[in-house]
Amino acid sequence: MANLEKIMAETSKSYDNSRKALNNQINAISGDLAAQQNRINAQYAQQGKNLDNQRNWQAQSSSMAASRNGGSFGGSSEIANKKYYQQAYVPAVTQMQTNQANDLSSAESDANQRRLSLQQTLAQLNDEASKYAMQRYDAAVAQEKEDAYRKQQLALQKQQLAAQNAWQNYLTPTSTATNPYVWSQNGAGGSSFNNANTGRSVTFGTYATGAGAKGNANLMALAGQSLNADEYARLQRIVGAQANTKHSALRTTKSNAYQNKKYLSAADNDFMRRLGLTF
Repeated sequence: MANLEKIMAETSKSYDNSRKALNNQINAISGDLAAQQNRINAQYAQQGKNLDNQRNWQAQSSSMAASRNGGSFGGSSEIANKKYYQQAYVPAVTQMQTNQANDLSSAESDANQRRLSLQQTLAQLNDEASKYAMQRYDAAVAQEKEDAYRKQQLALQKQQLAAQNAWQNYLTPTSTATNPYVWSQNGAGGSSFNNANTGRSVTFGTYATGAGAKGNANLMALAGQSLNADEYARLQRIVGAQANTKHSALRTTKSNAYQNKKYLSAADNDFMRRLGLTF
């Protein structure tokens, strides 16, 4: 019997390597983000130092200029430093801090987006595993039903065999109770001939040979019993058309050994080949 839990477990296991690879990538995102944040912070820390150095250099330059002009470290020097601080240093630091915050936010957003994408891929992988498992289960159940049906058909055919062999023994003394061939009506309204021991399809000719049927009378009697009305009527027409000719003797043959007869149409030759009959 098909076991859904077992099939689900087997199928899920086959996806373990892919699932592990995705989980490893997801787990690595936090570490990658932390490393990127550290790089960003270090980059802007260096920019901050450069701005501080530039501010200190500006203060020294203003003091030296005031000294050369006979001034003191106050006065014009202080005004110049204040102007530089307000108009250059503070805006540069503010912009640097804004850029740093934006870069950190962008890095975190990219990491979250990547995590979400990988999680979606992982979810799709799990869905695919479940879907494939269900397909395997459905196929197994269908195969079990098909096998059960075939066994049932073979059992029915074997049950028919004893009754058919009794009639065949009456019809022709050369028939045998060990004849394995049976017939049944198929779903399309035609006749199916099978080997009850193997379940394989055979031709009407093989079925008739197993019954020991020889000559037109025996073969046509079996055909009237097992072929459907249209098939039997067509065979009657073909046999009737050859009556009183040198081709009137009907016999069985293997379909793969059948040779086309010039006095039959292509369609009739094909029909006789499928029946396993010839003249």
